[in-house]
Amino acid sequence: MTHTSPTLPNILLLGFGNIGQALSAPLRARYPHLDIRVLDERMDAQQIAIAHAAGFTWERCRIQADNYTALLAPHLRPGSLVINIATSISSHDLLAWTQAQGVHYLDTCIDPWEYQDGTLHNAANTNYQMREAVLALREHLPPGGPSALVAHGANPGFVSLLVKRGLAMMAARHLPQVPLPTRAPGWAQLAEALGIRVIQISERDQQHTTTPRAPDCFVNTWSVDGFVAEALQPVELGWGSHEAHGPLAAQACHHNHGSRAGVYLPELGARFRVRSWSPAAGEFCGHLISHNEAFSIAAYLSRHTPDTGALAYRPTVYYAYHPCDQAQESLALLAAGSRAPIASQRILKDEICDGIDELGVLLLSDRHPGLWLGSQLSIHDARRIAPHNNATSLQVVGSMLAGIAWLEAHPRAGIVESEALDADFIIDHAERYWAPIVHEFRDWHPGPPGTPRRWSLDEFRVE
Repeated sequence: MTHTSPTLPNILLLGFGNIGQALSAPLRARYPHLDIRVLDERMDAQQIAIAHAAGFTWERCRIQADNYTALLAPHLRPGSLVINIATSISSHDLLAWTQAQGVHYLDTCIDPWEYQDGTLHNAANTNYQMREAVLALREHLPPGGPSALVAHGANPGFVSLLVKRGLAMMAARHLPQVPLPTRAPGWAQLAEALGIRVIQISERDQQHTTTPRAPDCFVNTWSVDGFVAEALQPVELGWGSHEAHGPLAAQACHHNHGSRAGVYLPELGARFRVRSWSPAAGEFCGHLISHNEAFSIAAYLSRHTPDTGALAYRPTVYYAYHPCDQAQESLALLAAGSRAPIASQRILKDEICDGIDELGVLLLSDRHPGLWLGSQLSIHDARRIAPHNNATSLQVVGSMLAGIAWLEAHPRAGIVESEALDADFIIDHAERYWAPIVHEFRDWHPGPPGTPRRWSLDEFRVE
């Protein structure tokens, strides 16, 4: 579908790695005549060929804290769109600058200028702190600024709208007399009424290849740099109001500012595993990887007492990720808490021979069967829909395209998180890139049958 945009004079892409290349053909199809330019420090022969095929212009440069305004300013004017899909370019600084310039903005996660690999006892190295810095920036900006959609990829991003859709589906089944909410307090009340205790972002990537992996090569299906950075961060999750006791509650490090919806544990995400479930994979063990959506969803679904402001309800929220098998093997390279053992890296795309990326949300209730809702996109369907994609990248691309459509429809909304968006709008725009979107109600819990269910993180952890 082509689109003529009166609001976007041009688009500037920061980064042209796997996701940038995956976005190129669908973005050009949407905007056949728009000026689209790429800035990336690498731009090897393959990247250049893909950029040329999409009709993008490009420039090889390294964007840093001391030069980003000089590099970006010549390519932008009021109403332009910056799409930040590079690792280690500060979302906070770009947001502040683009808001001042009247420029729209979209990214797929909140990044700093530099990650602190393996630093486990410093709150500054947490995604919670990065998100709170962006929220603090928003509070100091005048209303009605250029729309900027923050952390809106597959996850974080699209999964937050799946949570809303999943709550609506559970309400239709168990609370048909309750009207669906339109604002955050109502969604928190609905989640509480449904008895939601745990929300897992549940992903089992089953794409595979027959090409062997070299022992010192890190392999992944979306971004090696991005996955390594978050796997070397401390474990982080949205902290439920029921998480009061147990060994992990004693270890949890709480933040003393902001929403206080999240905690971190002084353990690497690359080493910390939890049990999850999805319809095709069944029960599986995933890594609890730090992600922005753990806090944004937990904060959105928090209910506080009106008189004292004390927390009355919040579900536990976290990302349970089993990457493709070769990426799972690659995580052994991070055992010492450093990326130093990685000698090379490879993105699996053209060499994938089969498999799906099963990505969704698992809503677990203490009074009703749980619900898994999400995508079972296959490598074969991804290739049919858009070139330069595997199933994982196309899920990200589909959400980004839906986010861009939302930005155009709402050009003066300021800085916005995914939870604030209309779920029907985003899902309707992205569904063709995620299909099939499936759901299954299942009374699943990782503990032995007949044992008490406390719904605490301790019960889900795999020692």
